[in-house]
Amino acid sequence: MIMALELLAPAGSPASLRAAVEAGADSVYMGALYNARMRARNFTLDELGKAIAYCRKSGVRSYIVLNTIMFEAEIPQVAQYIRKVYEMGADALIVQDLGVARIAREVAPGLELHASTQMSVHNAVHAGLLKSLGFRRIVLARELSIGQVQRIREEAGMEVEVFAHGALCYSYSGKCFFSFVQTGRSGNRGMCAQICRFPWKLYADGKEVRKGYLTSTKDLNTLQKIPQIAAAGVDCIKIEGRLKDASYVRLVVGAYRKAIDKGGFSDLAGQTARGYTEGYLFGGARKANMLNPAAQGFSGVKIGQVEKVTGRGAHVRLFGKLTRGQGIRTARSGKVVELFRIYDKNNEKEVKDATGACVLRIKTLAPGDVLFRVERAKMEDEVLEQYKTGKIRNGKDFKKPKNPAYAKQELYFPDGIAGIKACPKGALCIVPFSDEAVEAAREAGVRFSVETPRVVFDSEILPVKSRMDGYRDRGASAFVVSEPSLASAIPGFPIIVSQYANVSNSLSALDWAGFGNVVGVIASIEVPGGAASALGFSPYTGPELEVMVSENDLFREHELKGAREYHLVDPRGNRFRVEEMHGRTVVLKRLKAGV
Repeated sequence: MIMALELLAPAGSPASLRAAVEAGADSVYMGALYNARMRARNFTLDELGKAIAYCRKSGVRSYIVLNTIMFEAEIPQVAQYIRKVYEMGADALIVQDLGVARIAREVAPGLELHASTQMSVHNAVHAGLLKSLGFRRIVLARELSIGQVQRIREEAGMEVEVFAHGALCYSYSGKCFFSFVQTGRSGNRGMCAQICRFPWKLYADGKEVRKGYLTSTKDLNTLQKIPQIAAAGVDCIKIEGRLKDASYVRLVVGAYRKAIDKGGFSDLAGQTARGYTEGYLFGGARKANMLNPAAQGFSGVKIGQVEKVTGRGAHVRLFGKLTRGQGIRTARSGKVVELFRIYDKNNEKEVKDATGACVLRIKTLAPGDVLFRVERAKMEDEVLEQYKTGKIRNGKDFKKPKNPAYAKQELYFPDGIAGIKACPKGALCIVPFSDEAVEAAREAGVRFSVETPRVVFDSEILPVKSRMDGYRDRGASAFVVSEPSLASAIPGFPIIVSQYANVSNSLSALDWAGFGNVVGVIASIEVPGGAASALGFSPYTGPELEVMVSENDLFREHELKGAREYHLVDPRGNRFRVEEMHGRTVVLKRLKAGV
């Protein structure tokens, strides 16, 4: 029995909450407002109070997710919400935005702060900075190895949590703008459209070389690695799935409970259409393919497969029990169909349920279709009826501090080397982290700031710092930083907070000021230009945006080499440049037409 390992389960609805608790979760995470799964059923504020009371009576810790970025106008409502869940008795708050954490420290003293994986913490320096801000636990980036996790745990001296099971984003969490630039639905605001699950065509120097779900990852499964995870000092394992139904939560939580308590392994192969990977923790994602180009965007419980279709219906081989009133969807279309009629395997009489085989008279089914059951929670609200929202403790009022002031400066974002040479007189040119770009800026005689890498592991900090020292000596006026560990890499040297740091309010900017000599902030791209200017921030006006940065080697997985340019093209014909940058796969979107 692995006593110290906490099992944290998802609760996207009252029914899933009950399933998680009854299956043996030590803690659950759930939300109402401002969370990264706004498409989940979620809870009303009153239900959330009852859910916290239910958890308390059941001996289960309740963590409230508030893991999205906050706009300035939302500060009063966010403060009120945090105070309310604190008074209800929540055990912890999971946050992405430093401004949200600042509010929580003031209105909810004693409430544990957990850094969401949306903060993309992947080195001990970043972890230590968050510890100094009052965070007790960090949900580490999924891309870390178990050795890197152990190092952060030991050097930062704070609790660490890792994802153990469920869907994986292709991009680093918190570093993906794909959904926002394509649909206006921001993943950093809880409305991800899951663009990485789309079918793509991949072009090399203008020629199509691949097609399929080229950035769709397999699901994470570390069930057989629980002893190694515990031995590394991990405090908590987390199961992803607030968009999943109660039956999925019950089955998966139960499997991990068994693995922790008894060391037994359960077969979860039927719970996903995408297949499984052990991810990065134990090197599996680097040794074997992490992507499944044939996989659709969704996953679920596999219930059957269509063997043949006649004029009277589809003959289905079943892997479990299918009941009238349930919903199904196919791997081909993903569309949910509710079952009103089921016929026996001989197609002679209507039945209420079937096992082994059956006939479905659904015209859209085709031979070979794989069917997945969609669980419909029954009377899920009744789970919480007997519980009352209570007030366990008193919160405090929030007093908003004065906005930080920055000296106004014109920032210029060039388009390539030619753009650097065309930098307007008096502007500060933001150049890439490369010798070629720095030399071009020096030759052009322009003031320049160098944009640092977005992802830096512990082993990479010293090499990156060495290059920063060199660029400073070659005339850089400042560094543009999105990774907190680099903000004080050169003590006292001017820092501009990057658009990739997701700063969307004045409170977050205040905490960034404690990381280094911050002389300016480029607002998160979700913030409209006018609102950014009102805060004293600079809007991002570059010709191209890094919409995803991934630890996955897309070029290795799809056996790409030799071409000068690669592009992903979506079903509507939109093109995205793909390149290797600082050892990682980066997908870029042109923001200015004709450039």
